Amino acid sequence: MAIDYNTISDRIFDQLKGFGHSITMNDKSGKPTATATKARYFYSTDEKFTVVVDEKERVIKIKYGDNTNRDRLSKLENTIRNGIAKKFIMGLDLMPYTGKDIEPKDVENMARVQESLSPVQGSMKTSYQQTDGAKLIIRHSKPVNEEVMGSRSRNIKALFIENSQGERFRYPQIHLSGARTMTRHVAEGGTPYDEVGQKIISLSEERGQLMQVARYIRSQGLQEQANDVQFAVTGRLTEIKDLLSRYNSERLMDDVHEQNENDLDLLKEKLTKNVFDETIGSMLPRLNGYLKEYQTKMEATQAFDSLKQQVEESSTIAVSSIPDLDFTSMMVYESPTVNTSQLINLIIPVLEDDAIKNQLIRVAEGVNAGHLDPMAVENLTRSIIGKSSKQTATFEDNRFEIGAMFESALKKYSVEEILK
Repeated sequence: MAIDYNTISDRIFDQLKGFGHSITMNDKSGKPTATATKARYFYSTDEKFTVVVDEKERVIKIKYGDNTNRDRLSKLENTIRNGIAKKFIMGLDLMPYTGKDIEPKDVENMARVQESLSPVQGSMKTSYQQTDGAKLIIRHSKPVNEEVMGSRSRNIKALFIENSQGERFRYPQIHLSGARTMTRHVAEGGTPYDEVGQKIISLSEERGQLMQVARYIRSQGLQEQANDVQFAVTGRLTEIKDLLSRYNSERLMDDVHEQNENDLDLLKEKLTKNVFDETIGSMLPRLNGYLKEYQTKMEATQAFDSLKQQVEESSTIAVSSIPDLDFTSMMVYESPTVNTSQLINLIIPVLEDDAIKNQLIRVAEGVNAGHLDPMAVENLTRSIIGKSSKQTATFEDNRFEIGAMFESALKKYSVEEILK
C-alpha cells in the first residue's frame, strides 16, 4: 500500500501548531516552503528540534538539541507515534543531535545528508563517497575494474573519513558499512571520538569477531553440535547490520548486551571438535550472553506459538467480565510495547482459563524483554478478547451448588438442629 506522505506532513504540521510551536518548513531537497503538504522537514524555532518525514526509510525522525524541553517533546512524540506513525504504518525514531542545538542552517544540511552518500566514484586505486560535511575515502589493494559491478566495494586496503575542515580519520576496521555510518555521523556534527563514534567502531569490531566465530564453526564442521550458537551469532550479525545501515544515534546507544560467565565449559565443549581454538576464547563470555538471550527468545517464541494454537482451537474463552476496549482507544502510550502490555493487563485478571492465562503471562514477559513483536502479541491478545465469554451459572449448576450446600450443612449439623 502506497504511503500518502503529503497527508502525513499536513498532519504533522497540525500537531506542531496545536502544541503551540513556531515552525519553519523545508521540502525534501532542503529548500524553504510555505506549503505543509510539500514539507518534509519541520523546524521548531522556539524549542530547536526538527521533525523529518523520511520517505526512503519510511520513518518519522524527531531530532532534538541539547536545550530542547524533553518533557514537552515527549508529549508531541507520543501524539505523532500513536496518531500518525501507527496509522500510516511508519516507524518513529527519536534522535539526539550530538553535542549542540539544532539551528536553521542545519536543516538544509540534514536534507543533503538524508539523500545519503553520493554514488561511489574515483580513480583506479581510490574511491570516494561524500555528503555535505563529510567524505568517505576508500583505498584499494588492487586496481578497480569499472566493468565489474561492485568493484569499488572490493579489495579494500584502508578506509578514511574526512570532515568539512579537512581533518582525516582512519577507520580502524575494514568494514565499509561501518565506515559509511561513521561518515553520516561526522556529517551531522559528530566525531569518531564521541560516544556514538566509539559505539560505531565497537560494532564493526564485534562484527569482525563474530564473523571469525561463524567461519570457525563452518570450517570445523560444528554446525550440528553448535547449532544454537550459530543461530545466535547469525542473529547478532543481522542486528549489527540493521543498526549500521539505518543510522540513528539513539538506537545505537540503546544497543546493550550483557556478557555471561555461567556455563562457559558447556559452550566451550560445543565449540570443540578435537582441540579448542583459543583464538576465539576471549569471545566466549560475549557469545554465551548472546546464546542465553537466543535461548530465552526461543522460549518466548514457543510460548507465543503455543498460545496462538490454544486461542485458534478455542471457540470461546471464559472470563469473569469483558474488558472495556473503548477505554484503551483513548489512551496514548509511549511505545507499542507499553501499549501491548497495558492491553494484556486488562485481560489477565479476568481470564478464567488457567492454561491460557499462564501462557499469556509468559508471552507478556517476552514482550517486555523485547523478544517478541509487540504488534503480533497485541493482535493475538485482541483475538483472546474477541473470543471472551462471560460465564453464567446454569440451572443445573445452581441445583448442584444448592445440593452441595445442603450436604455440607447435614455434615455440620444434626437434622434436629436444622429443623429448629
